[in-house]
Amino acid sequence: MVLIVCFLLFLIRPPIAGAADPVWDSALTSIDQLHDNFSALELTNKQEKEQIQALRKQNNEKLKEINIQVQLIDKVKLDRLKTEADKSQKKFSPLLAEYKDIGKKVTEARKRKDHKSVLLFELKRNRMKASVLAARQEIKLKKDALTTAKKHASEKTKIVKDILVPVQTLKKQITTESKKIIEFNKQRIAADKRYKAAVKQGDAVKTAAELRSIVGVLSQIHVSQNKINEWETIIRSAIYAAEAKLPK
Repeated sequence: MVLIVCFLLFLIRPPIAGAADPVWDSALTSIDQLHDNFSALELTNKQEKEQIQALRKQNNEKLKEINIQVQLIDKVKLDRLKTEADKSQKKFSPLLAEYKDIGKKVTEARKRKDHKSVLLFELKRNRMKASVLAARQEIKLKKDALTTAKKHASEKTKIVKDILVPVQTLKKQITTESKKIIEFNKQRIAADKRYKAAVKQGDAVKTAAELRSIVGVLSQIHVSQNKINEWETIIRSAIYAAEAKLPK
């Protein structure tokens, strides 16, 4: 490709009366090295882009998988304990409601100074007291077990999520750097148009300048892609560290 460009420039080289143009010749010579740099950078950037895309896909899939697993931490145990707590509450609900109602009747009877009713209601309530206390204790134990299990599950979840906290910051940095690459590519397209126009005009000096500009833009893309690749690698490490903390 570079040979073709140089050949075309040589063919349409502007005539100079009886003398060589050292500036034009120097530019033509520099095109050779610039084109080598251009080709190397373009290939490197393409390979880096493919590597980044593959790594990002892997990271996103793994991150999605971990987030699902986090939601499932101790879920079977929590569901069982909640079911037991709900069943216990439902089982003793009529007994507790009746006990509470009798207590209200005792209070009302006292207000009326109905000593006979107070005596009968208190006898009934006292007879139920042991069963009520046992029911309340059972309900409390079930609820306490559920609360404790939720706390432990939350602690396990927090350990995993804390490891993944930096991931969102890194993703924002990647987004910002990706926007820079978009702008660099716009610059590259514009420089490429000027480069092709300069070749057609036989302007070796301008051709070299635009090719140098393209190489500069490709170098900037290379730097940005290196940053993104590094951040995606850090994300991968965080994901595997978080995965290792998931309950087995």
